Amino acid sequence: MIVADTLGVPLERVRIRQGVKPLIGNHTGGSRSTAGAGSACKLAAQKLIEHCRSLAAERLEVEPSQVEYANGVFQVRGDKKKIGLFDLAKKQPVNVMAEGTFGSTFPNGCHVTEVEIDPATGVPCIVAYNAVDDCGNVINHTVVEGQVHGAVTQGAGQIFSEQVVYDRDTGQLLTGSFMDYCMPRAGLVPAIHVQDYPVPSVNNALGVKGVGESGCTASLPSLSNAVVDALRPLGVQHLDMPFTPAKLWHAIRSAGKA
Repeated sequence: MIVADTLGVPLERVRIRQGVKPLIGNHTGGSRSTAGAGSACKLAAQKLIEHCRSLAAERLEVEPSQVEYANGVFQVRGDKKKIGLFDLAKKQPVNVMAEGTFGSTFPNGCHVTEVEIDPATGVPCIVAYNAVDDCGNVINHTVVEGQVHGAVTQGAGQIFSEQVVYDRDTGQLLTGSFMDYCMPRAGLVPAIHVQDYPVPSVNNALGVKGVGESGCTASLPSLSNAVVDALRPLGVQHLDMPFTPAKLWHAIRSAGKA
């Protein structure tokens, strides 16, 4: 998408091939993929345009400064003479390499949650979850939503269910499989409303910021605060997660006896 948008060509005309040259890379993490690799793709596309501008000028028999580029076509300013980017590439090999150094980004956000707890069973329910994130310029909103949804659900799983349990006497792990260790399910967070508040970063070519960890970072305090806020009228001031139904039920019953 980044290359296609920069070149102004259809998305289906772009193909990404990895590992063409013996470069050393590592895992994705720290919300750096789009800021780093994405910016490199944009810089490469921009460099391709400038490189091909000179080649197009030679074909069109004009100075490079007279050649304009838009939507995959090089055209002489004020003239009908033109040549397409792909037509130019068919006539001669076109190769460029781009690299860059990118600084850290500083995303911001605000997640507001509403949680209800059944006093009879201790079962918590996330009634509403609203996430507003500043991840800089948004390349693909669907991808951003997916990352936020997944990370929020991961955080909700940690808050409400995920717990490693050992036998107190033997040290035997009791939650050794997903039959015993509860994992978050889609129904745990029925509706997440995601909104963007983009403030472009000045530390990379795309103006993007990370968003992959925002859901985990924000959901933990947001959901924890919502649970404690729901229990506060009963006199509960503190509770360690995970907030399982059993733990919430005991907290409610203990508060009632106090």
